[in-house]
Amino acid sequence: MKKILTLTFILISTLTYTSCTNEEDLIFDKSAAERLNEASDLYSSRLMASPNGWAMQLYPTNDNEYPYGNGYLLLCRFNDDHSVNVSMDNVFSDNKYMEDTSLWEVITDNGPVLSFNSYNNCLHAFSNPEDLSFTGTDEDSNDETGTGAGGDYEFIIVDAPEDASYMMLKGKKRGTYNLLTPIEQGVEYRDYLADVKAFQNKMFSANVPTFDMMYLGEKTFKITGANDGIPNIFPYDGDEIIDESFNAFLMTKRGGDYYLRFRDGISVNDDEKVQEFRYNAERDVFESVENSEYYIDGDDPTRFFCETLDSIKVSSLNDYRWQMAMSNEQSAAWKADFDAINAEFQSQKTPMTLQSMTIMNHNGKVAIKTTYKSKSSSSIYTYYDLVSTDGGITLQYTGYYGSANKVLELLPTLNEFLTNTICHKLVARGGTTKFDLNEIRIAFADNPDKWIIATMSKD
Repeated sequence: MKKILTLTFILISTLTYTSCTNEEDLIFDKSAAERLNEASDLYSSRLMASPNGWAMQLYPTNDNEYPYGNGYLLLCRFNDDHSVNVSMDNVFSDNKYMEDTSLWEVITDNGPVLSFNSYNNCLHAFSNPEDLSFTGTDEDSNDETGTGAGGDYEFIIVDAPEDASYMMLKGKKRGTYNLLTPIEQGVEYRDYLADVKAFQNKMFSANVPTFDMMYLGEKTFKITGANDGIPNIFPYDGDEIIDESFNAFLMTKRGGDYYLRFRDGISVNDDEKVQEFRYNAERDVFESVENSEYYIDGDDPTRFFCETLDSIKVSSLNDYRWQMAMSNEQSAAWKADFDAINAEFQSQKTPMTLQSMTIMNHNGKVAIKTTYKSKSSSSIYTYYDLVSTDGGITLQYTGYYGSANKVLELLPTLNEFLTNTICHKLVARGGTTKFDLNEIRIAFADNPDKWIIATMSKD
């Protein structure tokens, strides 16, 4: 019996050893060098799979301060001769278009790593250990000596789908995640960068003190300071300083649509985050690509319009004014009123020309400044109480400034417009978008076809 058990054990051991040996033969039928070469070839082919290259959303670091925490858009075309064409247009290129060609390869270092292994004026601008000329203070103009922007030039390839729909890279040193999306064939790099840059500057203007809103289900956030690329996102009823939370973003363009993607995902709840939004021109909002019910909206034109005219609430906005010039875009109905007033000016003994009407703050009051010209420009001011109700605005006439009554007595058509017509309920809308309130479309609530585009200026 003992012999039978011994023979059985030997047989099982032999079969087990043979099985393991066969598996090892399958696993190790290629040398380590061969396997590494295959991995390098595979990911190299994935990088070259987008014929017109990639839009790379590069984040040098995870900081929240300019310029280290900002995102930078680089366009990269990886060629089969292992050259790479890189283009950019940002502060690191003096806000001008720049392009350069260098070398690249996929190396293996505990996984596939994309290495820009010869100097590239675009890519390596973010990893140069030297001072950034556009930063610093009078006391310390070389505040980054030895560190620069602190970015990477080698990136771990985290994800590279076979369909070349995107690639995800991770900075080898800094650990930032950098998304690559394909650029459509036929698109010129210079045009792409100029287009995206112009769109971002328009939607998040540095010249307008507005804010944006983010709606994530039951959560509502206020977004301020988006013009510098690192907005502060905090609860709508929260405090801008106490509840501050900065999150950098970048704009790209795919399939004719503009996309806004934050560096870090924003929590909706314990199990859900949103990160990327597509601009829906029809709704004039950025919709989350994960859930279109989540979106980013521009400011309320009525709120902003009234705030710029209310010296008691926001004294810092006293210098803002809204000009309605004869040359501004306007409907036929509004133009008919302006033409009638202008004809009255020109019929005077000394012919004059209506130039503009400007809604502004004057002597702490809401006023319309009417400017006209003969040999030189002259103006009169009429005063109003500003009332905001039910999404509209009403200018209630209260009087005039100085000797404006003498002009109004001579010009009954102008007098009627300033003391009666303009005092009907008005509705404010974004000129082209609520995200850019350099222009506001002012229309009569009871006659939407009577409107004019008022342009904002600041003294």
